[in-house]
Amino acid sequence: MCAVIMLSHKTISSVLLLFCVMSIAPLYNGCTMSDYIFESLGFSPWSEDGAHISVIPGVVLYFAALIWCAAAFRRTLPAAGLFLIFLSMGAASGISPATEYAAFSLKQFAPEKEAVEYLKHRSECSHFIEGKRASMSCTLYVNHYGKGEQAISVTPDLSEDIKGVTFKSKTFTVKPRSKTIIKTRFTGFYKGKAASDSGWSSEPELKVASLNTAE
Repeated sequence: MCAVIMLSHKTISSVLLLFCVMSIAPLYNGCTMSDYIFESLGFSPWSEDGAHISVIPGVVLYFAALIWCAAAFRRTLPAAGLFLIFLSMGAASGISPATEYAAFSLKQFAPEKEAVEYLKHRSECSHFIEGKRASMSCTLYVNHYGKGEQAISVTPDLSEDIKGVTFKSKTFTVKPRSKTIIKTRFTGFYKGKAASDSGWSSEPELKVASLNTAE
């Protein structure tokens, strides 16, 4: 009976530890499982001051599971705590490439509109408005899972932060089954009274649309 209980403790604590690692480790697109859990419950994964609050419960639970798991294995593995920390680090570092491989494998036959993915959480932009003119410099990450070249249209959108700013779209061509980093500058104009404003965003809002397949 005691052996069954010990086995149960080892199994449950190990599964809980693995779940915690998977919930807080970044996926290929820069998000975490905890982000999706928070969003499904109607909460924002990030606070207004930029804190990644969705991973906090997972981190707290991870250390609790680590202590529990180390205690469960202490007889068979005296250095269980240190071993589990290194094992967790290895598992966390493997989640991003593993999920990326899965995405490229599963989406290779997806329709054109679904074969291009804009990785918002890995991208960043800075904008500048002076008078009536606006500009936006961006570093964008785009994955293309399809087997042919694809033309895409990219349009910045500042409507949530600043009303009346319109940027010109730009067209790019992404190679088949590729990870593309686009560094570019958009120009536009401000419809309101002459103003001066600047800012930076680590998760820029952009509209990325697939166009007709490039020849």
